[in-house]
Amino acid sequence: MMLNREKIHHILRAAATLTGQASFVMVGSGAMILNARTLPATMMLTPEVDIYAPHADDVELVSEIIDGSLGRDSPFHARFGYFCDGVSPTTAILPAGWEARQKTHLTPDDIRVVCPENDDVALSKLCAWREKDIDWLKVAARSGLIRVEKMAERLTDLPIKAPALPVLLDRLASIKAATGR
Repeated sequence: MMLNREKIHHILRAAATLTGQASFVMVGSGAMILNARTLPATMMLTPEVDIYAPHADDVELVSEIIDGSLGRDSPFHARFGYFCDGVSPTTAILPAGWEARQKTHLTPDDIRVVCPENDDVALSKLCAWREKDIDWLKVAARSGLIRVEKMAERLTDLPIKAPALPVLLDRLASIKAATGR
């Protein structure tokens, strides 16, 4: 499944209707789809977005509701082929200060969604380091959508739960070597 802005807007509309929330934070690949004007198709090959409602009285409960109604294997997923994971504010490992660099988007339905900027999304994927993240990082670097040097500058701003600095430096070096950037 290839996500695009229209499908993400549909997911956000459904989440807003379901929860009564009008503001979300989106992390992961979906954030990059909203942030970038154009993306290589391989970076859009995902069936899901990850969101949470930062202003909800109970963020975790709202995320559970989103997961149950719009998540993997839900009727929403079965009908449309894409889905939404309700996540926690601590799901994505992001550097301190990401909020100052965030990008805010307003959907045609006036739903506000905040996304970490591209290099911060990439740092989160560098920490996760799953096969799909490695491929995504290589394509993003080759396309000039992320800056390895800017990511390196922010490594020390990552929380303690992030992989060790030498591990992250090795991962960045492998991305740079594979992409020449």
